[in-house]
Amino acid sequence: MAEGVVKFVLEKLGDAFVKEVLHLNGVSKQVEKLTRELRWIQDFLKDADRKRIVDERQKRWVKEVRDVAYDIEDVIDTILSEMTEEKPGIMEAGKRLWTGTKKIPNVHRLANEINKIEERIKEIEASRVRYGINNLGEGIDGEIGQPVKRIVLPDIDEEGIVGFEADRDKVLSLLLDEKTTRRSVISIVGQGGLGKTTLARKVYNSEAVKQQFPIRIWVVVSQNFNSIDILGKIAVKLEIEPPRDLNDYDRLTELRRSLTEKKYLILLDDIWEENFWDKIKEVFPDEKNGSRILITTRKIEVVPKADHRNVYELPVLNEELSLKLFFKKALPDSDTNETIPDDLYGIGEQLTRKCGGLPLALRVLGGLLSTKPAASWRTEMEKWDWGKDGEECSAIISTSYDDLPFALKSCFMYFAAFPEDDEIEAMPLLWLWVAEGFIPQQENKTLEDTAEMFLEHLVQRSMIQVSVRDYDGSIIVCRIHDLLHDLAIRKAREENFLVVFPKIDGVRRLVIHDEDPSNELMASPISNLRTLWCHGQPPNVSQFTRLKVLSSSESADYEPDKFGRLSLLRYLEVSLKVREEDKDYFGKFIGGMRFLQTLNLQESDDCDLPDFVWNIKTLRHVLLAGNSFGPPPSIDLPNLQTLSGVKARESWVAQGSPKLPNVKHLWMYVPEAQGGVQWDAIVTLLNTMKYLVILSLEGPNIPLKIINMRHFLFRRCLIDLFLYETRDDEDEEQRAQPDSPQPLNQIVLDVDMLPKYLIKLLLYNINFLKDLFPVVEKLENLRYLHLIGPKLPLRLCCSAGGFGKLEELALEKLEGLEEWEIEEGAMPMLKNLRVDCCRKLRVPLGLQYLTVLQKLNWWYNETSETKKNEIRSICKHVPVVYIR
Repeated sequence: MAEGVVKFVLEKLGDAFVKEVLHLNGVSKQVEKLTRELRWIQDFLKDADRKRIVDERQKRWVKEVRDVAYDIEDVIDTILSEMTEEKPGIMEAGKRLWTGTKKIPNVHRLANEINKIEERIKEIEASRVRYGINNLGEGIDGEIGQPVKRIVLPDIDEEGIVGFEADRDKVLSLLLDEKTTRRSVISIVGQGGLGKTTLARKVYNSEAVKQQFPIRIWVVVSQNFNSIDILGKIAVKLEIEPPRDLNDYDRLTELRRSLTEKKYLILLDDIWEENFWDKIKEVFPDEKNGSRILITTRKIEVVPKADHRNVYELPVLNEELSLKLFFKKALPDSDTNETIPDDLYGIGEQLTRKCGGLPLALRVLGGLLSTKPAASWRTEMEKWDWGKDGEECSAIISTSYDDLPFALKSCFMYFAAFPEDDEIEAMPLLWLWVAEGFIPQQENKTLEDTAEMFLEHLVQRSMIQVSVRDYDGSIIVCRIHDLLHDLAIRKAREENFLVVFPKIDGVRRLVIHDEDPSNELMASPISNLRTLWCHGQPPNVSQFTRLKVLSSSESADYEPDKFGRLSLLRYLEVSLKVREEDKDYFGKFIGGMRFLQTLNLQESDDCDLPDFVWNIKTLRHVLLAGNSFGPPPSIDLPNLQTLSGVKARESWVAQGSPKLPNVKHLWMYVPEAQGGVQWDAIVTLLNTMKYLVILSLEGPNIPLKIINMRHFLFRRCLIDLFLYETRDDEDEEQRAQPDSPQPLNQIVLDVDMLPKYLIKLLLYNINFLKDLFPVVEKLENLRYLHLIGPKLPLRLCCSAGGFGKLEELALEKLEGLEEWEIEEGAMPMLKNLRVDCCRKLRVPLGLQYLTVLQKLNWWYNETSETKKNEIRSICKHVPVVYIR
């Protein structure tokens, strides 16, 4: 991974601000020479990566290159971290102070450090020749060429995975056995990579299980078993307060009481601890009602302690199913019924035998070959030496890692930072990759677009799995199989890329899980730390002045001495409570980050940021808690792509709205202003945005000129639109009076007003004079529609052919709605329907025409038994019906 380090250092040396600082120190010529040498080394390392270096001399040489690149970065960061600015974020102030302050690093010391590095580079070059590392031989191109096409294949990773139909039926027969009324434990046992979790997920999500078990809870256990953590997760999902420890009698009793007299299914995934059941079984009552505990485990020793009578040992795939899964992954664009050429089929037979029937190995190997022309498969196969057939799953997944281009190796190793079996949000992950410098700039693409392509590439190779995709196909949540997670940890350790606390010596990326490491960190000489991940509260980080990534998952108090100055941060994600007396310190803490790209404070206290924070031109993603003002008037933020949780400023009206030409995601609250002039400023702002993809606006009296989007530049880009009209209680009471005037913002909707490519639409309290369904149902790409509280006509109608792609519909608090007709042929793809607090609504006419409906939620406490029975009778074809 030395190439990635060199690349990052070169980018830093190319930064205009850094160049200016180096020039002011009189070392710019020396650095230019270093830069030329590094570019040559970078090209050589790319070639080395493509040609799979394995010789120990080559590895040692690459390590020396990486170390010298780190030293160059340290020299640069020493300069930058020692520079103090009166007004953080303003380059002119920095230059002025740089030329006059006594805190400037000694110029001679700086020059000496660079001279030493030059000598080391000469030695590295001489050793390359001396050790015969001139010609690494012919290899395979490891670059990523054309963008990977998004391949959405849920049948491979999830519901329809090859060969699991019979296994699912056998486990279901144990779960649903009506003769066994006692609470029983059912075990799915098998080696790693066999698909135990996938099978469990198929069973857990089956409609038969959903109907039989009103309470279903899934908990991932993994190797670090902690009984109180497991019980705590179950309590949270039951919406009760979790126990603090095993002696917390009251809360453990409440947990048991929550399951009493209920039929439940608790799925405990990935059990390793042999005595786990003895430690938690008392919490699960046996009501003799057929409740079940379903576990997955690699260790057969776990089973006797739980229940030896209900064990399903998951078999490997046979040859036929192995070939089917392999070709489904290796040739994703081919028709599954298409005949595979004989020569390719023969290669597939040889390769699948190596996988030993393990679905994980088959998917990873197939994913690897999906990136290669079929004509090269035999050549690829001849290079691999994996030992005996069926015994080398780890070797296969290691080969897939070795085949990754250099940039993707860093992205993959980054998964070592997450806890085992963690569900990982994709968007912050992509931002982290950008902040770490892993993502190369590609023509006509943002760094985030390229990062998304990288993630899709890892998914295509089955090295990463998709948990949730959005309606537009983009990844929302992903995860990594524990065997691949082990590989990421091992490679990260070998490359000194990232380590997990308590190992801290010489580390540049550190992950801390649940420990409190403050004392050890403060006493350790790890000033070169660049990335700190805390799956818990952040420790004292004041000494880590060279940090570029700080991420913490738990809330903590902001203390100025604890955080100090972190002027080099690129990525900051924290949840902080800021005392009133510390708000000025906090503002300067944020504003002093000259290179900040991502600022995520959405879980922090509401705290207005000082205006100088918005002078940080590198900002790409800003997520705040909802009460902070957005950028000041007329400021230019050309790199900003995400702006969330901010209030519009009244000053925009007189002085001009900020320039945010490249924003893609905008979530903003618009305070009430006299005469509604504030909305004029919002219209002006929106008119400057060409690439807006997601728009969420909240405020009083949203006018027609906002909803009428036919003239906005982003009309062809916008896919998600959320409009929330706020109303106070006094306003609601006034509207409820029979003689009250009609609200000013009652709207007649026209289909041309809305962007034609909308996928999601949410309207909250937006009032319409006419039935909006005849308009909205013409949106050809709409997949999600949520209406909350608008004053609609008494009758709605969904016409035949309308809402052709709608998959989810929610109607909420439509107090006046009495009748809803669904014509045959309307909403042919609707899967989820929710009706909430529509008290006057009669049972919809035509509900039976929704033939693919999977889930119906009808929520209102006053629903009569007659109406409930009528709904159940009409919806017999719907697998899951909840009526409350």
